[in-house]
Formats: sequence, C-alpha cells, structure tokens
Amino acid sequence: MPLRRAPRGSSGRPTPIEPPDEAELRALVERVKDKVLHAEEFAEVMDAFFDHLGTDLDFLARGVPTREAALEGALAQMAAQMAGRELELLEMRLLRLPEFQMAHGLLFFAGLLGVVLIFEDIGMGVLALGEAEMRGPTMYGRFKFVALERPQGLPN
Repeated sequence: MPLRRAPRGSSGRPTPIEPPDEAELRALVERVKDKVLHAEEFAEVMDAFFDHLGTDLDFLARGVPTREAALEGALAQMAAQMAGRELELLEMRLLRLPEFQMAHGLLFFAGLLGVVLIFEDIGMGVLALGEAEMRGPTMYGRFKFVALERPQGLPN
C-alpha cells in the first residue's frame, strides 16, 4: 500500500493514501497476528498494528463495542503485574471485530494507559502499558487464553 510522507498522523507515522480494500485489510490483520505469534520484541506487534490498522478510522469504526468482566479482570491483573503495583481499572473500551476474530482497545488506569490486541482464533494477545502522558518506557506483555464459546444470538 503506498504511503504519504506527509502529513503524519498523531503517531508520527505516514498515513495511507487510500483505505485498504478487504483483501488488503485481511492481509494487514494477518501480519499483525503473525507478529503476535512470532515476534520476540512485542513493540513490533504494536508497530505493525499502528502502522496501518490503528490509524485507519474506517477500520477502527468497524468494531462492535463489547464488555466482558472476566477479560477486564484478567487484563487489569496482567497490567498490575507489569507495573509492579496494584492498579485500579478505571475504564476499558474494547471493540470486537468478529469477521477477523479480533478485538482491540484501551484500558485506562490512574496515570497509566494500556492498549490491547486480542486474536480469538489463536488464543493470544498483547498488552502495551505506559504512562498516560507518554513519557517513560512502554511495557509489553504477550498472553495466551482459552476463548469460551459465545451463546447464540450475542452480537459480539
């Protein structure tokens, strides 16, 4: 996909000239998923996501908001382990994209911000956690999980 060199998005990365079509979108999601499986540096996963998908407003708007208490609890516990201290989860905004068997979102803690990517079909995800003011290092953690079957009729 061709990239513009200017203007740059809020992440400082070049923005795509035109949105990807469905085949390109699937390839980009697969690239990120492959990074979740194989990357030794988890920053590579987030870079792969934000280089194309995380800055594509059409892609971000496709998700279905979801709220899952068990997932919130598990991610909050993982963030506390990463931070080395107790954390109170203030809010989690998670979007699920069923067509990609993927979810992504933000976790808000007092002074900390988390970004999570979850791939249901491989049972893995990555959590990035850093200071909300974006100064200081970002901590990364990769996790495995077992997805439970969703009851029929749930939208997400």
